[in-house]
Amino acid sequence: MFTPEERQRLREGLVAAAHADTRVTGAALTGSAAVGREDQWSDIDLALCVAAEADRTQVIADWTDRMYRQYACVHHMDVVRGATVYRVFLLSSTLQVDIAFWPETKFGVTAPTFRLLFGTANDRPAAPRTPATDLVDMGWLLALHARSSIARGRACASGYWP
Repeated sequence: MFTPEERQRLREGLVAAAHADTRVTGAALTGSAAVGREDQWSDIDLALCVAAEADRTQVIADWTDRMYRQYACVHHMDVVRGATVYRVFLLSSTLQVDIAFWPETKFGVTAPTFRLLFGTANDRPAAPRTPATDLVDMGWLLALHARSSIARGRACASGYWP
């Protein structure tokens, strides 16, 4: 298990690498660290602004190589939202490191958990909020699905949407 001190050193190393990478024109902390709410289980969330003229695929490949070589990464996966690639790295210490690679024209605040470290953040429209009734409706559907799965003797399926 990683320690908060190890997490802090790793984050500082990543931010220093972002400063040194001429293809990265901005960086921001996101998630719990950006708002002072980290706890012992918190991961690292870092958003990088990739210069318009840079080959973003190559930038992502180079940062992935860095994570495996320097930080004992054992696996990674991508979550893509619009033009942003969130590469999720899982380290042998159980620390999760999420690095978001934003195109320069899209880099900006998307939530209150965004703290600019360097560069310039674009003004972005606020994301539309999901109506509370939609969330309540989905909660009911998930609860009914879980109940039916358990009643069928399929406890493992109760935690997953079909």
